[in-house]
Amino acid sequence: MDALTVARIGRPHGLAGEFLVRSETGDGPDVFVPGRRFLLRFAAQHLPDETLTLEASRPHKGGFLLKVAEVSDVDGARRLMGAELALASDELRPLEEGEFFLHELVGLDVVEVGGHRLGTIADVYDAAGQLLAALDIEGRQRLFPVRRETVRKIDIEAGTMEVSLPVGLLEL
Repeated sequence: MDALTVARIGRPHGLAGEFLVRSETGDGPDVFVPGRRFLLRFAAQHLPDETLTLEASRPHKGGFLLKVAEVSDVDGARRLMGAELALASDELRPLEEGEFFLHELVGLDVVEVGGHRLGTIADVYDAAGQLLAALDIEGRQRLFPVRRETVRKIDIEAGTMEVSLPVGLLEL
């Protein structure tokens, strides 16, 4: 199954097993619906994947509070901290023209508008609502914002991102 991360689990909330998640999708209200089954990944802890069935969801402080059938208390919710929730890609809405999944940016070659190759995208971060790409330039990473003013064209098929970065940004 081709599963994509849709949320990262944070701290427990209350005593009944609810927990806060940080959504990795702009479609949170459509993704976190009761009855949906999520793949629970413990990649960093090297534990086997599990599944969770969503019972309830509500927006909370920039994320969502979730209640799942398999967790009934704060200790169970605490055990999930740091894990990821994933869905099969066919359970997500089809992407529109010009949309992409963040993981698709990793590995793209970054070139300036004039054609000069800068490096490769090593990672993408969502920092307080702003996307930042970590550009690997000869083994050193430099961050730049992924927004209309800096990114001119993304071609997932060709494996490239064309940028127009402010002078001196990569020297910081």
